[in-house]
Amino acid sequence: MQNKKTIIVHDTFLYKWWWERLIIMMAKALKADIASGFFSHWSFDLRYEWFEWKMIPISSEVFKKWLRHIKLKFSFLFNTKFLKDYDTIIFSWDCISAVRNAKKDAKKIFYCHTPPRYLYDLRELYLKKVPFLLRPFFNLASIFFRKMYERDIKKMDLILTNSINTKNRIKEYLWLDSIIVYPPVILDRFKYISQGNYYLSFARLAWAKRVDTIVKAFQNMPDKKLKIIHWINDPQKEEIIELSKWYKNIEVIPSPNDEQFYNYIWNCIATIYIPVNEDFWMSPVESMSAGKPCIWVNEGWLKESIINWKTWILIPEWASVDNLIQAIQTLTPEKALQMKSDCEARAKDFSYENFEKEINNIVNWIK
Repeated sequence: MQNKKTIIVHDTFLYKWWWERLIIMMAKALKADIASGFFSHWSFDLRYEWFEWKMIPISSEVFKKWLRHIKLKFSFLFNTKFLKDYDTIIFSWDCISAVRNAKKDAKKIFYCHTPPRYLYDLRELYLKKVPFLLRPFFNLASIFFRKMYERDIKKMDLILTNSINTKNRIKEYLWLDSIIVYPPVILDRFKYISQGNYYLSFARLAWAKRVDTIVKAFQNMPDKKLKIIHWINDPQKEEIIELSKWYKNIEVIPSPNDEQFYNYIWNCIATIYIPVNEDFWMSPVESMSAGKPCIWVNEGWLKESIINWKTWILIPEWASVDNLIQAIQTLTPEKALQMKSDCEARAKDFSYENFEKEINNIVNWIK
C-alpha cells in the first residue's frame, strides 16, 4: 500500500516567532514536509531544529511588507502545483489560496492563527497607518483579499485554531466552526536558570502590541530595568528606539541568536505583554515554563491559560501607563520568585507530548 504523504504549507519563515516554532513541531509530530513562501536566514534553521523531511521554498525572500504580501499571494496561487502529490495538506497563516492546487480527494486542513486582522477586527487601526491618498487603494485591496480569503477557507475540510478567543473570532467574522489545538512548548528549552535584575518584553514592535506603553512606564521608573527584544523589520522599531534612547534603564536588543534569546527569558524577573485583544501568543507560556510570571492585559486568549496572581498579573484592557507601573511595582523580584512553581506547573499543560498526541489523533480522524 502506498504511504500517505502529508505537507504543511506556511506563508513564510520570516523570523523566530511562535508560529514558526509551531509549524516545525507540527511537521515533526506528523512526519510532514514543509512548503513556505521562503525560509529566511532570520528565522529558524530547520535542520538545526532536527527537522529531517523535505523543505520546499515557493518564492524568494522579500521583507518589505506590502510587496511581500502581493508577491506571495501570486506565488501561492501559481507556484504550488506540487500539492497534487500530497494526500493531506495543512495550511498555516496567509497561504490558503494554494488550496486551489490540491487534488480533490486530499484532506485539506487550515490551522487558523486568526482571520487576517487587517481585513477584520483591526482593519480601522491598519487604515489609519496608510497615507491618506493611498486609502482608496487599501480599501479596494481589502475588499478583493477578503472575498478571496472567504472563498478559499470554505474549501477546507477542517479548521483548527489556537484558542477560544480565535475560535470566537472565526465564528463572528466567517460564521465557521473550528477545533482548538493549543500550540506546544518544548519545556526543556524554557527553564528557570536564575533571576536577573530586569523585566523583559519580546513582543513584535507593532502598534497593536503596545510596546510604547511599556517603554513609557519604565521612563517613569528609572530604578527598574527593561530589556526589549525586536527583529529587523518590526514596523514600530524606529519609534521604540527613539522613545528609549535617552533612558539608561531601557535596553533595546536587535535580533538575538537562539542562545541569547533563551538566556534573556531564563534570567529575567518577569515578562510583560499587553497586546490589543491578542488571538494567541506563545511567549507567556514560554515565560511560565521558565518559571517567570507575566504581566498581561485582561483581554484576549490569556483568560484560557491564566491563574491570576499565581502565574500572571493582569492590568485593565485599556492598559494605561499608570496601570502598568502599578503592576510592575507589585510584581517585585520576591513576588516573582514566589510564583515560580505555579508557573512551571501550568506550563506543563502545553507540553509537546500532549500536542503530538492531539494533532495526530485529529489528522488521522478526519476522512
